[in-house]
Amino acid sequence: MTDRLHVLGIHVIASDPRDRHATPEVRPLVDGTDFIERDYGGAFCGDARQWLLPGGPFSVGEIPHEVEMAAWCGCACRTLDVTMRREGSTVVWEWKEPEAGSPYSSACRFDAEQYDAEVERATNDRSWEWPSAAVARILEGILRSRTDWLDAWTCEVGEVWSPPGVLDEIRLYFRNYVQQPDSVWRSSGRFGTVRPVTDEDPTVQAERLAQEITAGDPRAADGMRSEPDVSLDDWLGTPDHFGPNSYKWYRTA
Repeated sequence: MTDRLHVLGIHVIASDPRDRHATPEVRPLVDGTDFIERDYGGAFCGDARQWLLPGGPFSVGEIPHEVEMAAWCGCACRTLDVTMRREGSTVVWEWKEPEAGSPYSSACRFDAEQYDAEVERATNDRSWEWPSAAVARILEGILRSRTDWLDAWTCEVGEVWSPPGVLDEIRLYFRNYVQQPDSVWRSSGRFGTVRPVTDEDPTVQAERLAQEITAGDPRAADGMRSEPDVSLDDWLGTPDHFGPNSYKWYRTA
């Protein structure tokens, strides 16, 4: 790895929200070049709805972490795994070639100030996001921030999402926890709901929905349904996580 500092760019290939098979794709640029397209033909990158969030995969802290930067199939059985770490005033990406047994590896070093500014810019740029996706994102952030309320009602936010191809509603579910005789808290199923979305300002809608849901026991909120009375997978469907996921695997050694 050389000491040359590269410039990070983050580009989003917007999708048609009316197409239920399409998702907005985030593409990392190095010195203005899409290096995934240049060096790893046929690979695609992650869903911008999961990648461009505060603290998302591009955010690099003191502990190194690894992400699936790209994949060659929807099941992500072959991926380009990149380790990201911070070294003083620089951010370093390092990866091994995805071919099994390949002795080659590559790395890029970025100026940390430029890197952080670009990640913040891309995270704040929601020009690719459709209104129902914005409502889902904002609502999920509000609900996850209400930790005292979640603890009081012994539940946690599962996911809030807007399925591609569905522009007039969002879907969400919670995981329910019950304390066992041995004092251990264990999952006891899920409960969820579908909420309509309009062309009203997404923040206003999300705040109103959050107020309705957090007014008391979320299980009793209007339109909420619980397992096993209903199969949430059949009713709500499941969030479409196609290709490389947005999880961060931390390296402590």
